[in-house]
Amino acid sequence: MKIIVCLGTGGVGKTSVSAATALSLARAGQPALVLTTDPSLRLKTALGLRDGMTEQRVPGVEGELWAALLDVHTTLDDAVRMNAKRGTEQKILTHPIYKTIASSLSGMNELMALERISQLMARGYKTIVVDTAPSRHVMEVLDKPLMFADLSSSNKVKLVSRTYRFVEAMGLMAVGRNALEIYARAEEILGGSLVKQILDFYSLFYPVAEAYAERAKETGALLRDRSVTEFRVVTTPQKAMRDTEFFLAELEKRKFPVNMVCINRCWLRPLGEKPTSGLAGEVAAWYENVSDSHRAAIEAVKAEYSDSVGRICVLDELPKDVDGAGALRALESQLLAG
Repeated sequence: MKIIVCLGTGGVGKTSVSAATALSLARAGQPALVLTTDPSLRLKTALGLRDGMTEQRVPGVEGELWAALLDVHTTLDDAVRMNAKRGTEQKILTHPIYKTIASSLSGMNELMALERISQLMARGYKTIVVDTAPSRHVMEVLDKPLMFADLSSSNKVKLVSRTYRFVEAMGLMAVGRNALEIYARAEEILGGSLVKQILDFYSLFYPVAEAYAERAKETGALLRDRSVTEFRVVTTPQKAMRDTEFFLAELEKRKFPVNMVCINRCWLRPLGEKPTSGLAGEVAAWYENVSDSHRAAIEAVKAEYSDSVGRICVLDELPKDVDGAGALRALESQLLAG
């Protein structure tokens, strides 16, 4: 089992680096799947993926390369079918509360990311490259599922979910504030009818939630296992020092293993014979100034972090956007050389 997680802010080419990493593994004879948790679906464009498929093999690639998108609805439906008590699956899937969860609750992308990884591992994928959403808040992908796992395992939540059927059957819902304080407080905020619907739903859903929580803990443990997982920070020269400092500190705080920093979109190629006058000369001078600033940023990161990071990989800016497996090979060759 191998998991590679690529982190980075927006506009650094993280999806392309993730896809090129998976391509490199596939071409080396190791079947690999690249999963994006990015709602913008940049991976779909980069690999030319078709609509309507959660996992698909990427065509035109030497080796076995697969790609998957994070579909929140499908992932949640699969979790229900795998873990609900027999006979309750359709009741859950058609419940009015369930229908609003995937589209209405904030943070569902983050909650389903670890679940998607777990489901892919259960389906037999042994090497997974994860392209996370482009944000400095990407740690929520790792934090929220574990927070939910802790909440689901709390005694109070278990008490509410497991005793609702008994409470309803005994007519205790009518007792309200004096007998069941936890229900009464919710009724004051949401209204009795909605509270009853929520409790009815959760009394059906709690086996799914508890199984999800258990898998989130297991996957979280795998992400901390250096023999299984490596995190890679993807950045650009302009953001390199700031991003590297931020992500390494956040990953260290959570005890996640960092293997590589990729400084992407670098302007390092020499111009050769260059014009010295006119507009062409001004453009050449501007390019050299940018190139010098990129080199200085790279050297600063190397000086500060070479001892604490396994690899600092420098990738040249490509002449055009990465679209399709052919364009990814140019980036892959740089990753291997770097």
